[in-house]
Amino acid sequence: MRRLFISTRELCTRHPVALGVAATFGLSLLLRWLFLQAVPDRTWPFSIFFYGDSRFFHAYALDWARDRPSQATLPYHPPLFPWCLGLLYRVLGEPQGSAYPYKLALALLNSATVAFTWWWWRRVMGTAWSLLGAALFASSFGWLVLSTTYSNEVLYALFLSATCALMLQHRAGPTWGGAVLLGAVMGLGSLTRAEHLYLWPFLLAWAWLYRGKTPLSALALRWGAAALVSALVLAPWAIHNAAVLRELNARTPGLEPLPELAPVTVYGPINFAMANHAGATGGFTPDSVNQLGQDGHLDVANPAHRHLLLHGYARGLEWMREHPADAARLWVAKLDRWLDGLSLGFGASNLPSGLNGNRAPVDLFVPEGTWLKWPLLLLLVAGAVLSLLPPWRTYALFTAVLLHRALITLAFFGYTRGLLAIFPVLVPLLLLPLVVLAARRPALASRLPAVAAAALLLLWVEAGALALGAPRGFMASGSTDSASGKLIQDDWVRIWLR
Repeated sequence: MRRLFISTRELCTRHPVALGVAATFGLSLLLRWLFLQAVPDRTWPFSIFFYGDSRFFHAYALDWARDRPSQATLPYHPPLFPWCLGLLYRVLGEPQGSAYPYKLALALLNSATVAFTWWWWRRVMGTAWSLLGAALFASSFGWLVLSTTYSNEVLYALFLSATCALMLQHRAGPTWGGAVLLGAVMGLGSLTRAEHLYLWPFLLAWAWLYRGKTPLSALALRWGAAALVSALVLAPWAIHNAAVLRELNARTPGLEPLPELAPVTVYGPINFAMANHAGATGGFTPDSVNQLGQDGHLDVANPAHRHLLLHGYARGLEWMREHPADAARLWVAKLDRWLDGLSLGFGASNLPSGLNGNRAPVDLFVPEGTWLKWPLLLLLVAGAVLSLLPPWRTYALFTAVLLHRALITLAFFGYTRGLLAIFPVLVPLLLLPLVVLAARRPALASRLPAVAAAALLLLWVEAGALALGAPRGFMASGSTDSASGKLIQDDWVRIWLR
């Protein structure tokens, strides 16, 4: 027994980082597994709290796993997540009435993301604060939901985390190996969520602060190499899209041709038009497409749909120019929807916000009580401001990513899940004001995050107690299909604990 104690102590002394990675991974996975045991939807391909694009992901993955060729369809969704899901179907077998194995695999991936993110967080925030950050990431109710359902945010968070880690490592200019790796990660991240591609200018603006005395020609060459690698990663999918769009144009010779250059998707113009019009709410509203026929299904042969695919940006900008006051109110509504991500609490019971609330179309559940987002918003704003000061300028990378996501939100839809997707940069900014305050009192610098992290471990105890009982029951109400009487999952759904 004494030898075992000594071996454990030696392990902690000699390999603290490896132990921290293992602990954050194991605790994250444990909480996700306990969460799955306590919900009635653990075998469903979607979650009560998040439906999203799960139906599309499942159908696409099934076709990919079966090598079943399909008719050329408009490249509307980024392909990487459904490819990964299809790979799971090949490895684990196709679903046989239960999505539980695949949900558990996604939980494992997200747990690895938490551990990896802690690994590089500790270089920015120190060990104590990074452990608190990892506990917040692991126990976030929003991430308990997203990591146990068919959500491409699970994959995207990993690539965003890797992007930040590489930028911090190569802040003064990437090595040739670093340029290749960063370019590959940026390309893969863009194949998961198309807007990741437009993060490049924000990353380069931050890197400019750390350029030092390195010749600009050398920096330009290496950053250019990273961008080139990113383009090469996207090239096969862009070539595929060009062939598909060429075929679609051949099928509709009488209509204005679709542009064949689409590195990831073609949804930019039509989404912009759907997000910016008189009936827009700030969230996803397909009404402007539904009113144009085809029962709401996007059809490239429909001239009205074709017009939005080609000229959606012009349509949206025209409305904004003609109705500036309404456009400003819409921006506020979009940001409000986005910032609802801060109202989500922690643990299997979403403490302190609770489990009664609403799920917007293609978005994450939001509790009825959204008071939590206001103090967290103050912390976030304070963290962003502090990151601009010289002592904390490393954190400006996170502010750049936050700004990028805010601008994407203003241009398109306000998604609650959009804020959750940037958790690797959100948490350091939320903690920065506390880090700065604690730095003035050295006695608190390590005790405060340690006590807070230990308190969060009670959420594991609660999840364990819930997992031992029968799965909790939930009630839901919303619009129903007139033929089947079932809830329309792509519409507003109200959810409450029974």
